[in-house]
Amino acid sequence: MAKPLLLLLCLLPYRLWAAEILVISSYHPEYLWDQSYNASLQAHLSGENHISHFYMDTKRQPNGDVDKIAQQALALYQQIKPDLVVLGDDNAINYLAHEIASLGTPVVFLGMNENPRHKGLVGHPKITGVLERPLLKRNISEMSQLMGGIKKALALFDSSNVALTAIEDEFKSQTDLRVGQTRVNSQLIGDYSLWQETVLNARKNGYEAIFIGLYHTLVDDAGKHVSEQTVLEWTSAHSPVPMFCFWAFSVGSGRAIGGLVLDGRDQGAKAAGLVNAILAGAQPNTLAPRAALRGEYIFSKHELARWQFTLPDKWRDKILLRE
Repeated sequence: MAKPLLLLLCLLPYRLWAAEILVISSYHPEYLWDQSYNASLQAHLSGENHISHFYMDTKRQPNGDVDKIAQQALALYQQIKPDLVVLGDDNAINYLAHEIASLGTPVVFLGMNENPRHKGLVGHPKITGVLERPLLKRNISEMSQLMGGIKKALALFDSSNVALTAIEDEFKSQTDLRVGQTRVNSQLIGDYSLWQETVLNARKNGYEAIFIGLYHTLVDDAGKHVSEQTVLEWTSAHSPVPMFCFWAFSVGSGRAIGGLVLDGRDQGAKAAGLVNAILAGAQPNTLAPRAALRGEYIFSKHELARWQFTLPDKWRDKILLRE
């Protein structure tokens, strides 16, 4: 009986066990982006899995600590010995993708803003993943329609490497450019007091709208990190002009109005599809890195009413409204 049973086992699908998956995030568990992609990842995974998490917390840590944190992540990896590792966002990818893959473990990344070819990730035998491409110019163009035209807009980001990469990719490193009829000025700011001053003077400086990007690495005058929630709520409350955003985690009452935004749910779902394929026997190098959905219209009902905006009829069947 042993031989027929062995033959049967060989013919059954590749996955006959609960996979051990380690998710290493660049950021922290309270970060809404991480929460959305983690929930979606878990919801879209097939079969039984055991998922462990490690949060590098790099948005709130001094840059010099990242090497040490990456070593802690590797120590957990060695302890768990997972079947597959998911790396969330650029810092985790840059520090860990090649090292983990070199040890023979498949890696699926998500939230990558940089070009994967420049990092040697395209065609790698053990690595594939999901790209994150914020819709900066298209979003500005669409929100200009909502406002009946915007002559001058401010795109406001923190000074993180991720923010710099997004600006370089979409704006080609230009601080001033035209998007349709809109003149857009992009600023990367690391100091919270300068951020506040820039927001308060927006109308005085001729801006008709602010597009808020990333705001997660700002520090106060003492060099202490300012929480992203504090920055977002203050900016919403004090902006003299309408404030739109590029990511879904910024939308809501007392936050941004919304826009054509990226959502971590799409990243998690697309990454889960890659994980499922690899655990079923596919080789990562046969699964080319791909972008997730190209944005969703997400708006806050409260903020739309506050700024007295009416959404165009042509968007109505595409829109997700939040309170």
